[in-house]
Amino acid sequence: MQRRKLLPIRGSHVKRIGEQDPNRTGIIVDNYPETSSVKVHWVHDKTESVQTVDALVNGFRLGTGVIAPTTSDGRKLGEGQLTQYRKIAGQELLLVEFHESNEKRWLPYQLLSQAKDVKHELVTLKHSAAEKVRLKTLAHAITIWNENTGALSNLNIDPLPHQIHLVHHILNSGNLNWLIADDVGLGKTVETILLMSALQHRKQLKSVLLITPAGLTQQWQEEIIEKAPNLPRFNVYGTDFPTKHEHHWFKNDFVVASMDRLKNKDHLNILLDSRQYDLIIVDEAHRLSRRQYGYKLDSSERFELVAELRKQNQNGNLILLTATPHQGMQDKFIALLELLRPERKSDLLKIDVNPEVLSEFVFRNYKADVTDLDGNFVFHGKTTRSVQVQTNEQAIEFDSSLRKYLKRGYSASKALGREGNAIGFVMTVYRKLAASSVAAIHKALLNRLDRLQNQLSSLDSVDIDEDSPFQGEQEESLAQKSSEKEFFSGEIGLLKELIIDATNLLEHDNKSKQFIDTIITKILKNNPKEKVLIFTEYRSTQQYLAKTLQQKIGADSVNLIYGGMKLDERKQQIYDFENTGQFLISTEAGGEGINLQEHCHIMINYDLPWNPMRLVQRVGRLYRYGQLKRVVVFNINSSDSLDEKVLETMYGRVEAVVKDLAQVQSSEFNDALMDDILGEVSSLIDIESILENAQSEAIERTNQRINEAVEKAKESAELQRDLFQHAINSNDVRNDNPININKQHVAAFISGICELLDIEIMSKLHNDEVWQLRIPPNVMELLQTKRSRHDISFDRKIASTRANTQYIDVDSYLMKLFLSHAMNYNFKGKAAHLHAEQLAASAFMACILTWQNSVGIRKRQDFTILSMENGEIVENTEEILNWLLLPANDAENKPHSIDKRRLFQLTQAFAEKKLAVNINLHTFPEKVHWVSAAVIN
Repeated sequence: MQRRKLLPIRGSHVKRIGEQDPNRTGIIVDNYPETSSVKVHWVHDKTESVQTVDALVNGFRLGTGVIAPTTSDGRKLGEGQLTQYRKIAGQELLLVEFHESNEKRWLPYQLLSQAKDVKHELVTLKHSAAEKVRLKTLAHAITIWNENTGALSNLNIDPLPHQIHLVHHILNSGNLNWLIADDVGLGKTVETILLMSALQHRKQLKSVLLITPAGLTQQWQEEIIEKAPNLPRFNVYGTDFPTKHEHHWFKNDFVVASMDRLKNKDHLNILLDSRQYDLIIVDEAHRLSRRQYGYKLDSSERFELVAELRKQNQNGNLILLTATPHQGMQDKFIALLELLRPERKSDLLKIDVNPEVLSEFVFRNYKADVTDLDGNFVFHGKTTRSVQVQTNEQAIEFDSSLRKYLKRGYSASKALGREGNAIGFVMTVYRKLAASSVAAIHKALLNRLDRLQNQLSSLDSVDIDEDSPFQGEQEESLAQKSSEKEFFSGEIGLLKELIIDATNLLEHDNKSKQFIDTIITKILKNNPKEKVLIFTEYRSTQQYLAKTLQQKIGADSVNLIYGGMKLDERKQQIYDFENTGQFLISTEAGGEGINLQEHCHIMINYDLPWNPMRLVQRVGRLYRYGQLKRVVVFNINSSDSLDEKVLETMYGRVEAVVKDLAQVQSSEFNDALMDDILGEVSSLIDIESILENAQSEAIERTNQRINEAVEKAKESAELQRDLFQHAINSNDVRNDNPININKQHVAAFISGICELLDIEIMSKLHNDEVWQLRIPPNVMELLQTKRSRHDISFDRKIASTRANTQYIDVDSYLMKLFLSHAMNYNFKGKAAHLHAEQLAASAFMACILTWQNSVGIRKRQDFTILSMENGEIVENTEEILNWLLLPANDAENKPHSIDKRRLFQLTQAFAEKKLAVNINLHTFPEKVHWVSAAVIN
């Protein structure tokens, strides 16, 4: 069988068979398939001759830059470097490592042509092209920045600096196992989307399992669709695909699943038996609880769910999202970190003596530190006002009757032991309902009397999910199914008396009256169309307030959100509120997941929750990024009952402690700092136990308990804040000195490319945010487009409202084509002599530094510009970054005093030092890829 001959392409390097001198090589300048011969230009003596391919062998040296042909599937591999040589089946093959894709391929030498690298172009420079150097440098900087942050992708969001830098740091850590613990309202959803977008552009987004609370699965799905249309569609487990068979998992690479559905062993086992996911993201990760009692570990089913997935896929990646990761429980916090990196367990157990280890696990930003792109603080402050409800005779009489009833109920509960738990539960719920509204407790008492008189069936057990945002509604619902038998002898008679007192109080409800007269009336006096968000813990209170407002303001003015609502209903209620409604009344179901900052800045807490953290979460619906006004919060305080007095005292003490801590933290503290600390302190206070004991204790002892609890929370918050000082935040990341790319750089690149390609910018509209382009026919062919007119915009909102206007991001087809053109080898632009009076540097070189992991996957990449100033190498100077924004000018191409070879030695040494500094367990140096260079006159 005759061996088939390959003809070397133009630009390929060859040498004669038997030639020993490595310098006696030639370059193919033409080939003749009909005679299996080629014309060779011999470099050593500058002669040319025609040779048969049988007389030639590979002439490339390892380390040489090459250009590869287009692959059979139409992909352009671009530039690469020869790294290995082998001969098999009589064919000489070279291993090429391609710069852009990080792919490695064995290819016949005949298919490769030499690519002149940056060093060669600068040393032998004859024809300078300064503007091409600038544009090639910008193209690479824009591409790498997006691959590191996702910030320039096709996203319907304008990411903030702290979000961009968080993603940049996580990706360049080489490790995708992190706890993202940013404060409530700082955009953990946006950060997650940015992270996935960046991984997508790195071609490293293969499969994702997003685990969320049950009520947020569809919301996550829709937010990803809305905010990141280029990301793959995430299907909801159990809604978009069935839950019964393993093969359904194989068909779904991107999934959102409820943690409470997956924790069920039947569901979990199907997943474990079917597949693994490259990236697992867990929202509200504080719900994964594992406590340690001595040597015993008590894990929740949710914790075990993630632990099992982690055990199955130890080499996968895990991102945990929660604003409250610590909650004063060090063992629970360490357990979360152990999920991330099980191999670091011994280090985590020593976190008290070595808190610096947190910088490898936790990223945390605070409201007080967050700024916009111009450096202005994002949060505009919050005012909290307490509205004190005046007590009256009816309230005093009702409270007295209720206490008698509760006392009898708690006594019965205690006497029955464990069997009396259901009675104690109902008594506690009645106390909460009474503190919420007289309407809520009145309805509950009527329901209780009806059950006793009509012998209605009762609940079998009390099972409340304390982490659920629907806890109050669950309690209210379960209390309605209380026993059909009397809790104690004479309960029916006592209930009837209590209902009479509740009815009298309902007719003289000062709380409702002040809600309307003192708050609503004054709000609407200032602005009759003002929108107001109202929170209550219970459905019966919500219905009572809705009826009251509809009677006073109008039937169409009120919208409702509560637990159990279908997502479409919930979305419709929010839409109606934002467009035609005026009051949105929400139970705790709205404490997570609804974001109303663009349309509302006033909140009323009709009742104060027993869990202070729920109050922080409520406020977070308005006090978050995008809120352009100062948030105003009204808390309605009533002293009609002992419980309300306890809550009022507790919230007052918390407020005092927060102010104290904020002043200690900063002499110029702001509202955002106070809000940060309020969230920390609130997550550490257990008011439930204080309120449970308040019924049987003197008020002095209850106040003492409050002081002890708040003081303990204060100490824990201080310790927690000290601990989190060692977590990474965006201020730390900015010290890494990366090149920050923004839309000014994109506009500068587009402007320069248009000038170079004779694309006419016919006009600039909307303060230069919209450009109208006319593309000449030759460029239309080059850019593979049939349209000559294109309107582009650098403002997302303008582009979305303007017909036929393309928003310019790296996923827009024009930008893709422009970037590809500028980074193409045939574009040239690798070296130039510049005339730049504003630059102190005598030369610069731009490069991409890359690191890989132990299996050769690229894990980190930095784009950097190294300048020579006074014989020293400096990195990413502000002067060089500003130079990128303006058209570049060529200098006269005359001898330059700088030693170009010495320049390469110094910059190569600097770059390799930077590679070495960033070696860790996850990343090892891969290479330095030089992009462009210039000497400056």
